[in-house]
Amino acid sequence: MNVAIVGCSGMGRLHAEMIARCGLNIVVCADANAEAAEALAATCGAEVSTQGKRALARKDVDIVLIATPTPFHLEYILAAAKAKKDIFCEKPFCRTVDECKKAIAAAKAAKVKLFVGHVVRYFQEFETLRAQIAEGKIGEPGFAKIYRGGIFPGGGKSWFANYKMSGGVTLDCMIHDLDWIRYVFGEPKRIFGQALMRGGDDPMDYAQVTMRMKNGLIATVIGTWAHPSGFRVKAEVCGSGGMVHFDSADAPLRAQKRDSASGPNMIVPGSPVAESPYELEWREFIAWLEGGPAPRVNAHDGLKAVQMAEAALTSIQTGHPVRL
Repeated sequence: MNVAIVGCSGMGRLHAEMIARCGLNIVVCADANAEAAEALAATCGAEVSTQGKRALARKDVDIVLIATPTPFHLEYILAAAKAKKDIFCEKPFCRTVDECKKAIAAAKAAKVKLFVGHVVRYFQEFETLRAQIAEGKIGEPGFAKIYRGGIFPGGGKSWFANYKMSGGVTLDCMIHDLDWIRYVFGEPKRIFGQALMRGGDDPMDYAQVTMRMKNGLIATVIGTWAHPSGFRVKAEVCGSGGMVHFDSADAPLRAQKRDSASGPNMIVPGSPVAESPYELEWREFIAWLEGGPAPRVNAHDGLKAVQMAEAALTSIQTGHPVRL
């Protein structure tokens, strides 16, 4: 199968590597920034385009990867659906819930397959954590806390610093964990958010969201673009019989019983694994295209994640919890 990449910066480059590992052929790299398109195309022997919609409509294209900034996702999804191409869209699915609904409707009408890249569902450490919860290793879960963040991406001149475009750390980064909490524990009942969001030449964004889930669990998610350097992820889930804890700055994760004398061990993101989680999501997507089972994440999940992030942002703006 042949792929058109629309959006050739960071995530486009990462996905290009995964696409090649999966044996697909990248035929065109498209970006409004010609230098970005040319640089990526040179690494994979593809043609170059500065016209994304024209590139994805080519007759030799089977799959479109959309890795543009979030506000442009919808227009490229609509164009790809119109051209009858299957779609792999990076998260966040779209900038708003209404845009997500339009994207889903377009894909359904065109009878094309639409995948949203919520890759944390494929991270081995998070899958291990989920499995240990499901196996009852910590009893009945009651509280979950996830921390994710690092430096402000691109600094004050990047599109991320335009919060109307990016949604800030809440929509662009924390959405990983909002999706994972829902994946493991079901639907949220209400969401309350707080944030420090600073723009200008020295931007900073730090947000905390607390959720009451319909099953009674309380979840706290912290997202930060306020680190002086680096990136870190921490997660813990406490239950009636113990807790499971993960910290990307430490060693491989395991469940820890209440009577354990030793501290929990975690996993380092740079640890070698048999397959990158980004490769795993591509392999699952390809298997679906070839008639296999639906992947563990679908477009509706992408919509629900945006809905949760939107609710958090509304709460941040109003100072009141939002019921879902």
